[in-house]
Amino acid sequence: MATRRRRTKVEEPVVEETVEVEEEATEEPEAVAEAVEEEEVAEELPDFGQGHGALLRTALYRHGRRFLDYLQAAQDELTPENVHQLRVSSRKLSSTLSMLSSLVGRGPVKKLRRKLRKVRRSLGVLRDLQRQLEWLCDEPLLDDYLTERSADLPSVIKRAKKDLRRIKPSKLEKRLEMVDALLAGLLEEEQAEESVREMLSRTVWESLLQAMSHADEVDPDNSFSYHPLRVAMKSFRYQAEVYAAAGWETRLEQQDGWAKVKELHDALGHLQDLEVLACHLDFHWVQSPPIRETQARVVNRLLKDRHQALGRIHLQDLDWEQLWEWPQGEIEELLDDEA
Repeated sequence: MATRRRRTKVEEPVVEETVEVEEEATEEPEAVAEAVEEEEVAEELPDFGQGHGALLRTALYRHGRRFLDYLQAAQDELTPENVHQLRVSSRKLSSTLSMLSSLVGRGPVKKLRRKLRKVRRSLGVLRDLQRQLEWLCDEPLLDDYLTERSADLPSVIKRAKKDLRRIKPSKLEKRLEMVDALLAGLLEEEQAEESVREMLSRTVWESLLQAMSHADEVDPDNSFSYHPLRVAMKSFRYQAEVYAAAGWETRLEQQDGWAKVKELHDALGHLQDLEVLACHLDFHWVQSPPIRETQARVVNRLLKDRHQALGRIHLQDLDWEQLWEWPQGEIEELLDDEA
């Protein structure tokens, strides 16, 4: 995970930060989501015309449509799959809007992104609980804790449903249409596509820089220090996917770049799941002291899973500067600053 940027000191997380992490929750590896997307029947798309600008608008439309569909599905039934897909689609749409804000301004996307964040947080506790129940089902030594956590499920679902009903899909759809109209007007200008490409490329590059900075700050002895890197990697990956969907080439096509970024993203998500579960187990054991041998076996399993996740993370050892085309002279300036 080494980069060529200077390392900054990491502060130990405080209690409030741990609570915020639990609210945000984590996203499981997206293999299931991608498989579903590949099996989808060809959807009817508006006629955006041809060219990179049309493909860019198509990418925005698809992310918006997918989010609204999963929002409707989750409002009908909060199954683990619906909850996960809604959170993933909201994160992808939010990253897309953040990327496009460099073109249309922050004003048109600010409230939209706030609503998307509200959706994720309203489902965060439920998603945490669903992931923990999946892990606990494979751990016979924690049957009592599985029963206790399962008893919390109805009330957590009820609270999540109440929060989710406050989100009005029609209002979100109108705001998305406004962003698309602004983007369409911008793309009508002469030679707009090349300037759009340059601006979006720089936006993705800045997301990569942020991820690099967080990679320098991780502490292998503090798993929660990986959380900022996980969030930054999501933004970089999802924005790079939109850029590629618009038909522009990226360096990620080389040397298995996409696969390495996805593997790092998935491993970071798995590590976060384990840390949140460990926090809940610690709290449970304080209230109900376990048999020493039982606790030791469970902790050993958690540590083994944690070490495997850390191994997957550091195995990637990304050559960050080769993941994206850096603006001319920027690498030299960074090296001069460090010197």
